[in-house]
Amino acid sequence: MKKIALKDLFGNKLEIKIVDKEKDADFITHNGTFHADEVMASVILLNKFGSMKIYRTNKATNKDAFFYDVGFGEFDHHGIDFDEIRDNGIKYATCGLVWKKFGNDIIDKLKVENKENFVQMVDKNLIMDIDRDDNGQSLKSEPEVKLQTIPSLIGCFNPSWNEKKDENECFLNAVNFANVIFNNMIKKMVAKEDAKKIVEKKIDESTSGILILDFYMPWKDIVLTSNNPKASDILYAIFPSKRGGYSVVATPTSINSFDVKKPFPEAWAGKENQELQDISGVKSITFCHKNLFICACGTLEDAVKIAKIAIES
Repeated sequence: MKKIALKDLFGNKLEIKIVDKEKDADFITHNGTFHADEVMASVILLNKFGSMKIYRTNKATNKDAFFYDVGFGEFDHHGIDFDEIRDNGIKYATCGLVWKKFGNDIIDKLKVENKENFVQMVDKNLIMDIDRDDNGQSLKSEPEVKLQTIPSLIGCFNPSWNEKKDENECFLNAVNFANVIFNNMIKKMVAKEDAKKIVEKKIDESTSGILILDFYMPWKDIVLTSNNPKASDILYAIFPSKRGGYSVVATPTSINSFDVKKPFPEAWAGKENQELQDISGVKSITFCHKNLFICACGTLEDAVKIAKIAIES
C-alpha cells in the first residue's frame, strides 16, 4: 500500500492511499499510463469526499466503489454513446464530469458571491483544457512554441520508457502536484473576485485616465471588462511596488495582450536613474522598461507625474 499526505482547498489534512486489493478501495480508476484527466479528478474528489483509498485497474468488479475514468459509468467518457459537450465545442472528459457534478458543493464552502459564475470560471480556467487534451481536441490556432500546459506537465510524472519507477508512486506524485495547482488557482480566483470590488471602486474614483491603487492587486482584466464608462479611459495604473517605491503600468489593449493602449515616451525606453531623470524631468524615476509598458519611481507624487507626462506626450 502506498500513500501520500496532502491538504485540501480548505486546509484539512487528508490522505490518498493506493490499495493493493480491489475490495479495500472506495474509489477506482484505470491503471497504466495516467493523464491529467483522472489525476485532477482525484483532486476534486478529495475535496468533495475527503481521504481516499484508490485501486487502479482496467477490470474492476467492486460495484460499491466510486468509479471514474473507467467502467463506463457516470464519470467515464469513453463509452461509444457518450456525447456530452460544452456550448463552445469542448467535449467533457472525466475531470469535467466530476467538476460538473461536485464543483458547486466545493465552491459553496468558499462563500463566494455568484457561485454559479465562479464554478464556470474554474471550468474555463482550469478544467476545460484538461478535458480538451484528454479528448484529443486541438487548439484552434497552434502556437509557434510548444505550450507547457497542465496536462503536459502532469503527463511528465509518468515513468519514461527506460525507467523502472513504481507506477503508483508516480501517480501519487502527480496527484500531489495537481492538488497544489488546484488549491492555488482557486485561491487566486477567489482573491481576484475580492479585488474586483476594490478595483471597481477605484475606477469610479479615477481621474485623467489614471487608476491609483493602495497596494498591488489584479487590475488589468477588471479594468478591461468593467461596465463603468470611466474604465475605458484608464491608460495607467499606479500602485506601491514590492521592491519599494511605486510602479506605473500601462493598460493593455486586451486581456492577455502585451500591447498597451499608450506606451511611455520612446526616449525613456530602457533608461535608468540619473539619465532617465534628466530626460523625463521626474526627480525620483528610476527605470523605464525598454518595451515602454512599466516605469518605477520613488514617490506617489512622481508616479502621478509620470503618468500625466505619458498621457500628454
